[in-house]
Amino acid sequence: MNPIQVGRYNTLIVDRKVDFGYYLNDGAEGILLPKRFAPRDIKKGDEIEVFIYHDSDNRLIATTQKAKAQVGDIALMKVVSVTKQGAFLDWGLMKDLFVPVSKQLGGMRVGAEYLVKLYIDEMTGRVAATEKIESLLRNDTLTVKEMDMVKMIVYRESELGYVMIINNQHTGILHSNEVFQKLNIGDRVDGFIKTNGLLEHGT
Repeated sequence: MNPIQVGRYNTLIVDRKVDFGYYLNDGAEGILLPKRFAPRDIKKGDEIEVFIYHDSDNRLIATTQKAKAQVGDIALMKVVSVTKQGAFLDWGLMKDLFVPVSKQLGGMRVGAEYLVKLYIDEMTGRVAATEKIESLLRNDTLTVKEMDMVKMIVYRESELGYVMIINNQHTGILHSNEVFQKLNIGDRVDGFIKTNGLLEHGT
């Protein structure tokens, strides 16, 4: 079977039922899908798509809740609590997403929204987020070409219009005269590549 991808959606087979949920086959001891997140008619042998992450006890856990972003994605998320160690973001799951202080730009505050990129922490193996995404956006090796349709996120305003994040990997300029709606930081829009890193807003 394919290796488990933490911080992403995985399709797994139900291995066995227990009082508190179902264990899904991961090729080892199994990953728990808690009873409250399991479909009513689920049974042994069924395939199910679940999101995999670590619970508070550092155990892999499965859920049918929909995460607002997966590892590698860039998304706008709201801060729900702050500690000396870092901030916690609402990403749609029972356990909030951690942003270490070292991965913040200028400190985060409760109730505010920030653009972050999700990654796997090398020390813990857990999903975490960083606000320091500038260095992770590279245009030296492009994965897009002229006229390609792309997914864009509004990164910041510029004198020419908006700096956009392209497919979670690159940056480009969306000129003001190509904007036909009000845009805010973190908004997601479709578009296509024109030339030399310039973008056009799609319909």
